[in-house]
Amino acid sequence: MAADDRCPAMAALRDETKEHHDNAENHTFQRALFKGQLGQDEYARFLGQMLLLHEALEQAIRSNNDGHPAFETVIRDYQHQSPYLREDLEFLGSDADSVEPGPGVEDAINRIQAVADDALALLGMHYVLEGSNNGSKYIGMSLAKTFGWRPGGPGLRYMDPYGDQQKAYWQAFKDDMGEVEFSDGDIEKLVEAAKSMYGIVASISDDLEKTPA
Repeated sequence: MAADDRCPAMAALRDETKEHHDNAENHTFQRALFKGQLGQDEYARFLGQMLLLHEALEQAIRSNNDGHPAFETVIRDYQHQSPYLREDLEFLGSDADSVEPGPGVEDAINRIQAVADDALALLGMHYVLEGSNNGSKYIGMSLAKTFGWRPGGPGLRYMDPYGDQQKAYWQAFKDDMGEVEFSDGDIEKLVEAAKSMYGIVASISDDLEKTPA
């Protein structure tokens, strides 16, 4: 039995969002990022858009007063990635506060604001971004070779925020999710929110692919 199968919510998030996950992951921009085929300016634009996305979701999570037990059980301060994004942008010489949102991020902010009072919807979105750390670690390794940087070091903190603790932190996330009693309706809401976030990531990739280098 897979570890996720011991937690119905995690199993549903894994299985029912697979197509959406694959579509976002296999986007041509994401593939170029994974292969280390982007220049530093393109990489900085990517980080800037992700910063705005993370900050919007993090603000909604911190402001949420739903009181759902999953927030206290699952979400940890170290999971918020915007500080790492700001570090990387500073290393690249980009002003994080001057980043303008593309259409994908503008849509994302509207979607997040629309569910700001719904802890489960926010958690479903958060699941996608937290889970992405499993793959971004390998993207970071590829970019380290391309740019001649230290893996997980300056410029690549967002790509590998947990270093050697990645597996342990992801297992902790799954274990914590397993401690929460989610109803079938709760799980459905988590899954729909996760699908929405995968769509957002794909839309942001569309924007970045269309932006001239």
